[in-house]
Amino acid sequence: MIELPPDCVQRVRSGDVQAFEQLFLVMHKPLLAFAARFLGDLARAEELLQDLFFELWRTRADWRVSGSVPAYLYAAVRNRALNIRRRDAVEARWTEEEGREELRAISPSQGADTLLEDAERQAQLEAAINRLPPRCALIMQMRWHGGLSYSEIAST
Repeated sequence: MIELPPDCVQRVRSGDVQAFEQLFLVMHKPLLAFAARFLGDLARAEELLQDLFFELWRTRADWRVSGSVPAYLYAAVRNRALNIRRRDAVEARWTEEEGREELRAISPSQGADTLLEDAERQAQLEAAINRLPPRCALIMQMRWHGGLSYSEIAST
């Protein structure tokens, strides 16, 4: 059974640091175990609790608890853990979709520098082709832009 003073919420709301520390010390271990079971990762569970208690202290003046403080904190941990799991699922779907070939063609995973270098190289190639005699330029256009083989070019 978790023992907290009956006026714990009021004391924390008024800015009583000792009451907040007592709340943290009493509730940290059971909440950490609860969060770790939800997330399957002790480090992420610890981070969740740090965020929860930080937010609780930051908004302490508005803290309202209708039932018991432990029930309130367990529900807060559960809700935050579910949000993390939902975000993980979205990220996993996004990563999976990003790996598909058709999406890689739409949104290349290359960096901006690589894309800029490719564009510059393409511009240099276009300039070189444009400096060729007209018949040679046509052949190069058919080969590099049209994707025709040399035998297909010769037959045209």
